[in-house]
Amino acid sequence: MPDSHENLQDLGSLGRDELLKKARAMAERVRKLEELVEIISRGKYMWESTFDAITSPVQIVSEDFEIVRANLSLAAACKNDIAAVIGRKCYEAFAGREGPCEGCPLAESLAADSLRASRLGCEIARREYEASAYPLSVGDAGRQAVMYYRDVTEEMRLQREMIQQEKMAAIGMLAGGVAHEINNPLGGILAFTQLMKKDAKDDERLLADLVEVEQAAIRCKKIVSDLLDFSRVSRDHERKAVDVNVLLENVFPFIQREMRSLNVEMEFRGHSGVPKVLASPDRLQQVFINLLTNACHAMPKGGTVEVTTGVEDDGRTVAVRVRDTGSGMPEEISDRIFDPFFTTKEPGKGTGLGLSISYRIVRDHGGGISCESEEGKGTVFTVRLPAQTEGKGGRHGKDTRS
Repeated sequence: MPDSHENLQDLGSLGRDELLKKARAMAERVRKLEELVEIISRGKYMWESTFDAITSPVQIVSEDFEIVRANLSLAAACKNDIAAVIGRKCYEAFAGREGPCEGCPLAESLAADSLRASRLGCEIARREYEASAYPLSVGDAGRQAVMYYRDVTEEMRLQREMIQQEKMAAIGMLAGGVAHEINNPLGGILAFTQLMKKDAKDDERLLADLVEVEQAAIRCKKIVSDLLDFSRVSRDHERKAVDVNVLLENVFPFIQREMRSLNVEMEFRGHSGVPKVLASPDRLQQVFINLLTNACHAMPKGGTVEVTTGVEDDGRTVAVRVRDTGSGMPEEISDRIFDPFFTTKEPGKGTGLGLSISYRIVRDHGGGISCESEEGKGTVFTVRLPAQTEGKGGRHGKDTRS
């Protein structure tokens, strides 16, 4: 090693002061390097801590959709550990898909070298996200992008609910006017049909036709009656303090026959501490009869209907859940069940107004009604009503619309 030997010769030729001077300079350089390493380590730690502290899912993805880095929120959304997420395809680990998500902004963002955003669904977490892609310059590491996901599930639910409310209000106004206009002519048709039946006793063919007309008119009258019920708004003076446990126990006898015919069993778990609600008992009974009847019809081969009552929102909300063990519904159907005239029943077996009327009644009482259903796992309807509180005259409840 000639170079080292020459360096030693050079050091040997230096005086004591020169050696001390060089040693001090070398020590200063080492100190600065150590400080720099510490700053870099601290910066790395702070970056990782900040990255993981972001409550929304964030990941750094390569141009071929491979996850380079991910924060804790993304790993939680993937229902996995970060170590198991890194290196996998983002559409596979996060979205639960076999190929890139439709509308993914990654490729477009890298091509345009600018921010791009789109709406995506996460199948694993069953949530909806607004995905934003930010191009990232990483030198020799290739083209990458920061993917930021904003959870818009609740926002979308509220938007759908607002549209539903506006639609229901418009249909309610229209239904009331149309029903009144149709009701009187239908009454005349039904009356004259019944008179003609008396005169046609000897003509079996004519009598059979008149029976068909009568049944059609009766069905129309039922639809008109439902429309009037749908458009009706309860008045405050019709309401009083109602114990939902007692109300439900009074409802059960009305569906006993339906349950026996379909081999359905009832399980009722009433919470003893449920506060009363300010409601119109008859209207609220109608809601629960509709829900229980639909639950029975969802189990034509038998099953169990479980009804539970409880409190939410620190006792400010009374919740009633009606759960069936039926086959459940796909999402495209469960999203439409509260639409007027939408029904999955066979023609002639339902008007499609039962759930719409129930929705309108519950909303009119300051509450909300929701549905959770999964194919093969049954359906749960939840009615939430504001608990009665001591306001003016003890009649007011907080609006807890869901």
